[in-house]
Amino acid sequence: MITDSESVTIHNVANAAGVSISTVSRVVNNLGRVAPDTRRKVETVIRRLDFHPNSRAQALSRKRTDTIGLIVPDFEGQYFGMLMEGAHEEAQINGVHIMVLKAKGAESQIEAVSRLCSEGRTDGVIIMLSELYDEVLEGVGNVNGPLVILDKDVNSWRLDNILVDNRLGAFEITRHFIDGHGITNLFFVGGSEHNVDTTARARGFSDALVSIKMNPEGKKFFGNNYSYDEGYRLAAEKISPLIKSDERYGVVAGNDDIACGVIDALMDNGIKVPQRVGVAGFDDSDIAIHRRLKLTTMRIPTKEIGRVAVRMILDRAADKTLEPAKIVLKARLIVRDSCGCGGKADN
Repeated sequence: MITDSESVTIHNVANAAGVSISTVSRVVNNLGRVAPDTRRKVETVIRRLDFHPNSRAQALSRKRTDTIGLIVPDFEGQYFGMLMEGAHEEAQINGVHIMVLKAKGAESQIEAVSRLCSEGRTDGVIIMLSELYDEVLEGVGNVNGPLVILDKDVNSWRLDNILVDNRLGAFEITRHFIDGHGITNLFFVGGSEHNVDTTARARGFSDALVSIKMNPEGKKFFGNNYSYDEGYRLAAEKISPLIKSDERYGVVAGNDDIACGVIDALMDNGIKVPQRVGVAGFDDSDIAIHRRLKLTTMRIPTKEIGRVAVRMILDRAADKTLEPAKIVLKARLIVRDSCGCGGKADN
């Protein structure tokens, strides 16, 4: 009689169930067809013997590693943390692991993807392309392994793709100032002009102004990054000098950090927020609700992006004949104090 669960092998299970080793393997790995009665008999023996398959042997037999690579440009910031958390949660549910790498810039991203795929270390790779690096896609487009691209629309490359409709989100939050507050003196303050999120959000801002027959030229200001300091600098240097005491204004910021920098710069210059200038952010990060003046913002489904990306990799690994998919997730307007609504629809 077998009593030590660590010594139980697939051979023991096969012998006890009176079936072949290959039948036990199909039951354990859920591969191929097994008669229902046979499956139940094998599963009963597995439970009785307390059999725990060797995960490494399972992966090798299926030519899988049960590991998914996730490449992000940075580890800092709540956005990346929530993305990784969502991916990890979905991976756990499906019995796989996440290997996270930091790679910023075209050359390092190409190298990271190629290394993970060519060395057989992962079953697929999720990569965030926050910058407009077409050369990255040229470098990884022929990699032999499932790829899911985040942030950049890669439909023409026939790769699986997850996007947030940043353009629509920025349009909606800009129209909130126009329709909800009657404000048409509006500015956009974003990160780098080479960042795909910034450019999409700037376009949505422009669309909203054009929709009321206003010219967006001279209304958009860009910084070097998505930071509080850049928001503060741009507001102090570019926006504060344009504010007149007898008019109301609105600022749509590229993210919440920038929005908070804008608010502090305006207030340090004696400009009341939101009485004189309403401000809105993007992302709905922790900072949006941890300040005295709670931030109106667009909520990004960041954890859901991570979850969906993992599911796409698993689907692709299971069936390489699937057509490339493009999933577009929507941001949601969260109304609080900073736009001038007084938190009447806080969520």
